[in-house]
Amino acid sequence: MTEDRVVLVTGASSGIGRATALAFAGRGTSLVLASRSAPALAAVERDCVSRGARVLTVPTDIADPAAVDRLAGSAVERFGRIDVWVEAVAVGVAGPLTSAPVDEIRRLVDVNVFGTTLCARAAMTVFRKQDHGTLIIVGSLLSIFPNPMIPLYSMAKFAVRGLALNLRQEVAGHPRIRVGLVLPGPVDTPFFVRAANHTGRELRAIPPAYAPERLAATIVASARHPRRQATAGVVGHLALAAYRIAPHLTETVVARWSATLLTRSAPAVDGPGALFEPPSAGRVHGGYRRGRLRRGLGELIGRVVRRQ
Repeated sequence: MTEDRVVLVTGASSGIGRATALAFAGRGTSLVLASRSAPALAAVERDCVSRGARVLTVPTDIADPAAVDRLAGSAVERFGRIDVWVEAVAVGVAGPLTSAPVDEIRRLVDVNVFGTTLCARAAMTVFRKQDHGTLIIVGSLLSIFPNPMIPLYSMAKFAVRGLALNLRQEVAGHPRIRVGLVLPGPVDTPFFVRAANHTGRELRAIPPAYAPERLAATIVASARHPRRQATAGVVGHLALAAYRIAPHLTETVVARWSATLLTRSAPAVDGPGALFEPPSAGRVHGGYRRGRLRRGLGELIGRVVRRQ
């Protein structure tokens, strides 16, 4: 990745999106950062500027068509183009299908499906005008494997994966416009504490959760060489390999394993989390990886891979 690229990252205030913004910032790129929370974006901006990046922040709810158009327009107005668009926004609803209120179901679909579609549409519009660009959509391994504890989130990720694969075929004849799909497995981010929770128990990242920096490294690599589907970590690669050999068995085992390990025994208050109102602050990690050595190793691997 050359240092003069313009990279737009949605969901940049927290988790994988924030780790990705910091990863690109370390490469001297110009960044356009979007999320719902202006204060959280300001904090990411300071961190990215300290790493040498030029940064534009645009508070954006991607479920709002006008806001997405404004985001794309602001990026082009400031930097003249968008070379890479990383679509990393996701919200979650946990619990059986019948447990979620209708407004929460609608919000999840509005953000994860409709919002991702709006962003992909805006990116493609810009790319076709400038005759180049790379769209990286961050999906989930739950777009391949079901998890009955979070059926709505999994459903939405199936839709996102379908969008990415179709767009990849749409631009197959255009050598300068590319689409990549990144499928994270369990990652140590604040996503779980912010998700709407109707399970009755505390949510957690499914162990063994990986450092967000490792996913960020995969996203940076995908911006150079987009792949049909890319993941990170031993668990993700093993799951995909097993699925190719024995899809039904692997689907069943992963569904039961992930549903069982998604929650802790500690009780949790039923509620919408940050589904409708964003937190004023964001962070990269969720604090689900045990042990200082393991936490440091995952982050180190991400930094090393990212530089290659």
